[in-house]
Amino acid sequence: MKLIMNMYQRKIEMREQIELKRSSLNQEERQAREEQIVNQLIGLCKEHFKSSSDGCLMTYMPFRTEVDIAPVMEWCWSRGIRVVAPRTVKQTRQMILHEVTSYNDFSSGGWGIREPITSLPVLTDLSTIRMILVPGLAFDTKMARLGYGGGYYDRFFKLFAEQGIAQPLLVAASFDLQVVPEVPVSWNDVNMDILVTESLQLKASHIQ
Repeated sequence: MKLIMNMYQRKIEMREQIELKRSSLNQEERQAREEQIVNQLIGLCKEHFKSSSDGCLMTYMPFRTEVDIAPVMEWCWSRGIRVVAPRTVKQTRQMILHEVTSYNDFSSGGWGIREPITSLPVLTDLSTIRMILVPGLAFDTKMARLGYGGGYYDRFFKLFAEQGIAQPLLVAASFDLQVVPEVPVSWNDVNMDILVTESLQLKASHIQ
């Protein structure tokens, strides 16, 4: 029990530290770094989405001090690549995916996060997802991720194995300052396949 509490406390402290660092970036620094990150993300999309029939991208709307990855959605929309985004359901602690085709498809949801409106088409076939852009607060070079504590994404990732579907490529975008020597991880935390920062593009050993 003590080890569990220590892990829990370490995660809380790291979240607070990284959020503080991320909020310290001024607008000019942030925009320059975001441009480098987005260019790399679009490069990955070009590599994995050769045509509009190559499945869909699952992404999210940036919140507070997160890297603004919205231009990646715009790039996909302009090329006819399907984009889906999650809507959180607090009662079940699950995520429902909706197809989005413009910024007008989003509204303020839980915690003030912009999420798809409920009337949009729901994606039920997870096998069509080719790549997932995953939010997070901290990452390390072993590809471990520290999320926001809700466990929504880690639970969602488990659905692929449960349904016998190959897991899509998990890609995280972060600033360099979010990369730490070691992220405290629990048994159910899922590692990323690719980590993109303004100066790095790290790939897990199983990714060619």
